[in-house]
Amino acid sequence: MNKRTVVVRPLSIIAVLAMAFAASLSAQPAVPDGPVVITAPAAWTTLRSDSVTVSVQADLDKLPKGTIDFKVVRRSGTRANTVITKSVKMEEAAADVFLGRVKELPVGGNVYLSVEWSVPGSSLKGVVEPVGIVKLFGEMTAGNKWVPAQPPQTAVRLADGISGAQAAEALSATPVFDVGGLVKFSAGWNPTGLFIRFVQPSRTAVVGIDFAFDMKCGKNAFLAWADRFARYNLPDDSVSGKHIGNRTADSAGIKFEELKWGSNNSPGLEKAGDARVVMVRWPDLGVQPFEERSIGFAVFVSGRTDKSYPAAADRNIPGTWGDLKLAK
Repeated sequence: MNKRTVVVRPLSIIAVLAMAFAASLSAQPAVPDGPVVITAPAAWTTLRSDSVTVSVQADLDKLPKGTIDFKVVRRSGTRANTVITKSVKMEEAAADVFLGRVKELPVGGNVYLSVEWSVPGSSLKGVVEPVGIVKLFGEMTAGNKWVPAQPPQTAVRLADGISGAQAAEALSATPVFDVGGLVKFSAGWNPTGLFIRFVQPSRTAVVGIDFAFDMKCGKNAFLAWADRFARYNLPDDSVSGKHIGNRTADSAGIKFEELKWGSNNSPGLEKAGDARVVMVRWPDLGVQPFEERSIGFAVFVSGRTDKSYPAAADRNIPGTWGDLKLAK
């Protein structure tokens, strides 16, 4: 049998040096693309505590006084209020700097923070915005499992292929949750979609009901593309869908573009006597359902008195919404 002979030739000294040089380059920290670069937080970031810390890289030769001035401004529309100021001595090219703490949480929706910086003795300046803050309330168990302070509501498992009328009947016997004493709801799911049942409230007390879904369960400070709303309108007894398109933040405040969403009667509405069932197909929500999955969820009832579930939920801040858990 012939044997294959493998000849191993040593690398030339030039090749070895070239490889070592390439490895040393890859190990070097990234060079800032400007005299001062804020690497964190980024625009549309959600902070999880009242502490504001920035990560900054700077070319020390471009700092005439060796310092950078920071200012954190709370903005709402055209109103602005400075909440933190700090001058930082840069002794290294990169630093993580604690600026201070922010009161009156959460910060999000149409209210946001601007992190402004400037270099004394120069024209260098910049801003990172918007930044929000939503603290997650709950605790970590001994088994390293997060338990939210607001227990999730349950969507019971419904039969596959169930109709809207059948869902209305099945959900009439399931546990319900109440929104401000105005409306009671029950929820169910199957591989096709999500079903939410309620009895029509008084038209003199309620005008509309918004069902909000944070499909990524990100608990963020600002609405995003993945967040969905199904609105039930009492005056014409109908349902429609909206979600967020482009988002912008400037001197006039934050603007959220609202777009229609849904297809093939999703979100749809089943009418069963005085009961109504809002039905949403999973593909239109953009997720794959599975047992014990949790999604961000809230209900907003508008009318003579506005109420919500959870009680402290803010329509424009998904981080304040509750959870809906898909039961086995």
